[in-house]
Order: sequence, then C-alpha cells, then structure tokens
Amino acid sequence: MDKPYDQITVADINAFKLERLEQAGPSTVHDDLVFIRRVYRWIDREARSKGNDPVTNPAEFVTIPKPRPPRSRVISPEELKQLLEALSPEMRPVVELAYETAMRRSEITKLRVKDIHLSERILDVIDGKEGDRSVPLSKRACQLLGEGLSGLTHSDARLFPFAPHSVTQAVRRARKKVGLDDDVRLHQLRHTRCTIAAKKGFNLAQIMVVTGHKDVRSVQRYTHLNARDVVDLLD
Repeated sequence: MDKPYDQITVADINAFKLERLEQAGPSTVHDDLVFIRRVYRWIDREARSKGNDPVTNPAEFVTIPKPRPPRSRVISPEELKQLLEALSPEMRPVVELAYETAMRRSEITKLRVKDIHLSERILDVIDGKEGDRSVPLSKRACQLLGEGLSGLTHSDARLFPFAPHSVTQAVRRARKKVGLDDDVRLHQLRHTRCTIAAKKGFNLAQIMVVTGHKDVRSVQRYTHLNARDVVDLLD
C-alpha cells in the first residue's frame, strides 16, 4: 500500500482482502490479515512504550476469512502407482521423491549434487521454507537420487531442473489422465508420508525430523490415528 501505516484505513485493508481472495485461498488470506494485525499491535506497543499516542489497528475491524481445514487425504499405493505411470520419465522421480521424503516441491527442484550424501542416507535442504535442514532417506529415495546423480559431475549441478509449479501442473495432468479425484495432489504425498511415519510409531519429534516442521502444532494432526493404527504397537 502506497501509504504510511498511520494513513491506512479499514477500507484499504478490506480492499486488500478482496484482492487477495482473487489470487489465493481463504487460508492464505487469513494468514495475511492475522500478520497485518500483529504488525499493528507491535507498532502500537512500541508507540505506547515511548509515550506516544496509541496506534489504531485498521485490520481489527475487517472480518478475517475462516481458513479451510487442512486436507487429510492419504494417497493409496495403487493411486500412487497410477499417478507415477501417467507422468513423464523425467518428472516421475521428482514426484516419487515427494512421497518417499515428504519434501516440498521447491526443496526437491533445488537439489544439487553437493546436497546429496547417499553413503549416510541423508540429503541437505538449503534455504528451504523452514531454513536449512537434513532429510533422512529411505532406501527407495537413495535409489532415485542415485539415478538422478548419474552423469552429473559438477557439484552445483541440479538433479531436477524444473520450476516448482511445473511439478504441480504435471501431477494435475497425470491425475486427470488416469481419472483420479481432485484430492490427489502433490502436497498430499507429503501428508501421506507423514501419516505413514505416525502409523509406524514415530513420535512428534521424529515426524518433525522427517517433515522439517518447526512448530509442533503443524504435526499434531498426524497423531490422530484410530485404534487399528496403533494396536500392533502394543504388547
């Protein structure tokens, strides 16, 4: 907004909300407006602490959209097989890695030769959404990465030189091609891997190592399993 913070009005914030709803979903707009509210609260505290007049928070008077409940769809092995078979040979390992590692699309497409440590079954995510982290690798993930490394000699060479949105589009096309429902999405592969980890008995801290989440609240839903999911873990 081309105005100082103290000249932004309720109407300005509401116009911003309506414009953002044309570009993004309710959950994203919810987060945007909550963030704006927090910024104004901080400005107000700073002003009061210095003996200045209170600062009006225009975002407090704008109704915030309710975020959509998180998708809980788990992709079945058969659905995964159908999806992979409908993808191009170049895109297939990217999508299967999303399932095997619970990595985000941008993390996979940024991978470089120097980030992969197959002997340790670890890879490094550099400057990801949650910062830098190490990702533990399944045997299948190691196999996929080993194939991706084949022929690459420069340490800075990218394994999968695709734009993140291209991966999403490829999954969408493959899903439609084989008649899978709209909830079979790239991000649901990440959710599926997290759910599998929870069913295997991983605790929250271990699931967070797999996913890279920093906030325990983000992984709480993976503990909401039914009795059949945990019965085999009992003596």
